[in-house]
Amino acid sequence: MPLIVTSHTWENAKNEQSHQDPTIGEALLGEMSDTARVLFPFDTNSALAGLKSVYSQRGGIACLIVSKRDLPHRVSGAHAEQMIADGGGHITGDLASAKVQFVAIGAYQLSEALKACRRLEDRGVAACVTAITEPARFRTPRDPLEASYTASDAALESLFPTGLARVVLTHTRPEPMLGLLRRIDAGPHSTIALGYISRGGTLDVPGMLFANRCTWAHATDAAARVCGLSREMLLNPDEVAALDGQGVPEVLAHPEKGMEASR
Repeated sequence: MPLIVTSHTWENAKNEQSHQDPTIGEALLGEMSDTARVLFPFDTNSALAGLKSVYSQRGGIACLIVSKRDLPHRVSGAHAEQMIADGGGHITGDLASAKVQFVAIGAYQLSEALKACRRLEDRGVAACVTAITEPARFRTPRDPLEASYTASDAALESLFPTGLARVVLTHTRPEPMLGLLRRIDAGPHSTIALGYISRGGTLDVPGMLFANRCTWAHATDAAARVCGLSREMLLNPDEVAALDGQGVPEVLAHPEKGMEASR
């Protein structure tokens, strides 16, 4: 049975907390992964691949958390189907040379992760972006049936190499997602998760992202921390002021202008 959730968390304009709480996805992530699936497609192709996967199975429930607004195509149809089959996949950057890995769970989260990755690359810091389409595939299995559904250690290592610093951007609250992804969490000094922190209101997407500290700039700031870099190396003074509540959030609307201003 498919359950499609939209108008959810990051795109509210009028209904405030009633449409912003991600609890349905978090609750289903607590169920056994082989019978209750939670998928986070990030573009048209991944949404179609997710639906195809759901309708090809029987005897389970699946929740797809889908953006209501138009977003860019990120991957081909074939790549999307492989990512749904594997539970995730790489979007951009080289794992072998990256100093930090942005892990995106959700459509808006991937958009912000890509912006943060571009900012780091512009500053000469190698980074990569990996999207997770089904987080429960990477959990520690709780019984043999779930073990047959979750990713093997080898598959996990191919997507999330040991020793690589990470910034996780998640549609859900960060704490339950970190618990779920314990296998790739190397501790607070090298893994930081950003997500919904129950900050709501009548806000647009950028406003919701900023209120919940999930913009590309917050991700960039987190990357500086896990990489042991100065935040001023990656962000200009106006951007730092906005993050610290001393400036205006509007300066974060166009990160490419911030890059030009810092040169």
